[in-house]
Amino acid sequence: MTPLRKARKIRANLFGGAVFLFLCILAALSSAQSPQDSQVVRVETYVSHEHIRPGDTFQVAIVANIKKGLHINSHQPTDEVLVPTVVSFDERDGIVLAPVSYPEPVLKSFSFSGHKIPVYDGRIVMIVRGKLARDIEPGATKISGYFCYQACDDKCCLMPQSVGFEVPLEVVKADQPAKLTKHAVFEQEISLTSEERHVKKVIEKGLPYALIAFFLFGLALNLTPCVYPVIPMTVGFFVAQGEQKKRAMFLLASYYVLGIAIVFSALGLISGLAGRQWGFLFQHPWFVIIISIIILCMAASMFGAFEITVPSFLMTRLGKSRQGAIGSFLMGLTVGVVIAPCAAGIIIGLVGVVAKLGIVAKGALLFFVMGLGLGLPYLFLATFSGLMKQLPKSGMWMVWIRKVFGLLLIGAAVYFLVPQAKQVANQQGFYFGVLGIFGGLLLGFLEHGEGYSRAFRVIRAALGIVLIVSGAMLVQAAIQPESPGIGWVNHEDRSIEDLQKENKPLLIHFYADWCAACRELEHKTFNDKRVVEKTKEFNMLKVNCTTPEKESAALLKRFNVSGLPTMVFMNPKGERLQSLRTLGFIGPVELTKRMEAAARATGSAK
Repeated sequence: MTPLRKARKIRANLFGGAVFLFLCILAALSSAQSPQDSQVVRVETYVSHEHIRPGDTFQVAIVANIKKGLHINSHQPTDEVLVPTVVSFDERDGIVLAPVSYPEPVLKSFSFSGHKIPVYDGRIVMIVRGKLARDIEPGATKISGYFCYQACDDKCCLMPQSVGFEVPLEVVKADQPAKLTKHAVFEQEISLTSEERHVKKVIEKGLPYALIAFFLFGLALNLTPCVYPVIPMTVGFFVAQGEQKKRAMFLLASYYVLGIAIVFSALGLISGLAGRQWGFLFQHPWFVIIISIIILCMAASMFGAFEITVPSFLMTRLGKSRQGAIGSFLMGLTVGVVIAPCAAGIIIGLVGVVAKLGIVAKGALLFFVMGLGLGLPYLFLATFSGLMKQLPKSGMWMVWIRKVFGLLLIGAAVYFLVPQAKQVANQQGFYFGVLGIFGGLLLGFLEHGEGYSRAFRVIRAALGIVLIVSGAMLVQAAIQPESPGIGWVNHEDRSIEDLQKENKPLLIHFYADWCAACRELEHKTFNDKRVVEKTKEFNMLKVNCTTPEKESAALLKRFNVSGLPTMVFMNPKGERLQSLRTLGFIGPVELTKRMEAAARATGSAK
């Protein structure tokens, strides 16, 4: 199987994965790679055994040293158009390799992106485990493959590249001893993230210490913003329980905390199996919108629109005689579902250690204790909310307190929504869309007023659906980039020589779908009204370098393009205006100045 076919199999679920790996192979076989690009990443390989016997297992380490000032995308980018870092291996008879273990990326902010992007920089280590077949012939052999990546800095991205590597293996006879390689890269610490190494150190101090540490660790989770919304849920639920003695209320709260601990640990394990994806979900607008709408619905409940209770059909099946204990437990499960996804980024450190060290039973116990620590404040909060019900004139006090919590919940929703709204072109449409979805849920389904007839319920449900659909359409339209309004000409449709006949200055824009700075240029600069107006004096030519073909590859070489985005200015005579050439993201003001200079240089300024 060729490297291209193997790479397609590995990354078939990512947008443009097959195309990217095709580029990687072309780059590996091409001799036209610039010296600057070849020094971006230096790849070293190590094997865990100097001598290895048939049937034995081994490890291979691929170490990538990234040039200072540059970064490469992570193995699983948050944006599907970004080119992932991929290690692929050529097939070799008698050798079976497991999936590659990639390091934890770091989240960094860049000028061309409104949110943090997971990237690799500096020195990274990728580990893959392998096994030799029992019938493999003794002697010297090797494992070969490719390290494919795309490097960027804060302003632009280089073309995707590939570095080939070979790992020599010395296979000895089955009756001969194996010999390990004493290299630090194969120490167990190197395969753990910094967070996992910290967790491992805590566990190694003994079970009692670990239980106390993880209990306090769970208690500290209550300080995170996404955990806070369950506080008014707790108060509202236990106030609705009616008059209860302190001991009875404490017992109900214990069932409540038990539910939180069970779901918290279960979802934590699921988060780990999902491959550290929970932390990146908040990069997606729709996930943030859903979380924010849930918080707004909880705020509406604080203002009396509806009560958060256990579904009646569950209570009927479980038996009304046990409603208090079962109801509290089920409510704890519900709250656990709200909390666990938000806190999963911290849970992952423990999950990684459990998986890599095989401490399944101890890990499950630590998860459970951490969940109890998380639920401890709610134990006292629930008990205290029950006592508040018994205070004189507590009704008006609780109404006021619930409204305070409602206002704070609205603030929490705004906390999540504002960063997302800043990234969209149509902020007004974004907010009205969210309002439509929330209004549809509240007015059509959640709010329960007395005296509603059956016909009115049907009408309000229909209205709610219309509002939800309309709001979703508004949000989707708002988060989509606006049409730039520039009369671009595709390089495949017209040649440079043909455009020069119109006696206009020419702007050539080299871009790619995987280039984050290119997309930011489209969003911020090419959408600017001043830029759009100025382009009417130019012929605007776009060269798509996402999948370089014969024509685009020739233009890349002709204009010596080493990174994207690149803009080249030419006068009608075909002469390049080198002083105006740009590499990387530039703002609308700077581009307008360069276009005015290009127009003056060709005598076409207005």
